[in-house]
Amino acid sequence: MSTTPSAFSRLNRALFWTRTVMVWERILPVLVPFPLLALLVAVAGQWGLFLIVPLWAHAAILAAGLLAAICAAVRSALRFRQPSFTEVNTRLAIDNDLKPEQLLGLRHAKEQPSLRIGKAKAGIAAADPFALVMVVLGFLILGPTSFARMPASFCPFGAQGSADLNLAMK
Repeated sequence: MSTTPSAFSRLNRALFWTRTVMVWERILPVLVPFPLLALLVAVAGQWGLFLIVPLWAHAAILAAGLLAAICAAVRSALRFRQPSFTEVNTRLAIDNDLKPEQLLGLRHAKEQPSLRIGKAKAGIAAADPFALVMVVLGFLILGPTSFARMPASFCPFGAQGSADLNLAMK
């Protein structure tokens, strides 16, 4: 008769989902630069920046933004590390108002209580310390024109972008 707990025991499932939540929290800062770039381009297009710059400058702005987003994502990805068992155990214990030693003791209990999995704590603050996402969303919502100009912002050499430019020149 084996005394090791099942891989599907309540404790092991709770540890698995807590680890998954912690990994998601640590991956989130890698993903934040790309939606931020899209929002910045949309705001710049809505406010008419791309109507006054030449096409090569528009393309250069997009390329520089993409390069900056990739650099920020790679920098965050290089800092990523898997949560250790101690970190996962401590997090699960805190989420359930227990001591980590009590969770370790539960591994050998035949009857394990249901354990709560804590919600993910947004790691956006680490990736966006100046809250640029909120500032950009504010400019997007309070923009001077409709959202019709935004598609041309993402494609500097498209037909729609030159049509907007011709309208601006008139």
